[in-house]
Amino acid sequence: MTVFNEKVIVVCEHAYIDNETNSWNCSAHNTTYPLYREPAEDLLQEDTTTVSVVLEGKEYWNKLRELHHEMIAGPNGSRMFPNFNFRVSNLKPAAYYSVFLEAFPMDTSRYSFQKMTKTWVRIGSAEKESRKRIYYHPESPLQGASWSRKPVSFKTPKFTTGQARGDMMEVKKGQKYALALHIVEYAEGERGPQCSTFLFRETEFIVVSSFQNEDIERAKMNHETLTEKCSTAVPLTTTLSFQHAF
Repeated sequence: MTVFNEKVIVVCEHAYIDNETNSWNCSAHNTTYPLYREPAEDLLQEDTTTVSVVLEGKEYWNKLRELHHEMIAGPNGSRMFPNFNFRVSNLKPAAYYSVFLEAFPMDTSRYSFQKMTKTWVRIGSAEKESRKRIYYHPESPLQGASWSRKPVSFKTPKFTTGQARGDMMEVKKGQKYALALHIVEYAEGERGPQCSTFLFRETEFIVVSSFQNEDIERAKMNHETLTEKCSTAVPLTTTLSFQHAF
């Protein structure tokens, strides 16, 4: 529990999304707030909210999507790769915000990979989604000025097909997701916390236990190798943009 100006903030790392009521729930504080976002189909359109978010490394995410991106997840959790990095602007400098990352279900289908054609085909209806699909950024809450000062990175989230715990987001094998960003502002008075949501279609992926398409595996291995080389070869005073590395 965090207190700012004697006001108790009750949306924390224990929050989860209630799919049926479209609300935030916090199991630690037994509280519920409406989740201020548009219906799923509208999230696919260009966002028009005041808060502005730009995805870093967009070209690489698009490359993975063109190859029908696969994200590995296992019962014990698998680290998300690539990292999700973004820049945010137009936040109120003195207001406090928390940031959540969600594995957002893109449809209600379950898929299977066809090796002959290197395509994913629908084989049935999706399993019921877990409500533990969100990851609370460990630096939350921070003032808007701090979030806007530099790129924000999600480096530690893991995907699991088992029961989510700690830094894990629970997903279902063979189902399709994309990454959604929730920025929660702690507003004073009756308004309560306000949520701006951004869905990044470039990050769309299907959950697998092991890579099905060798093209995806190769693209990820090459990118991870490049990242490691750049982190050791580039001086600390140099800013590297992977958007221009492909």
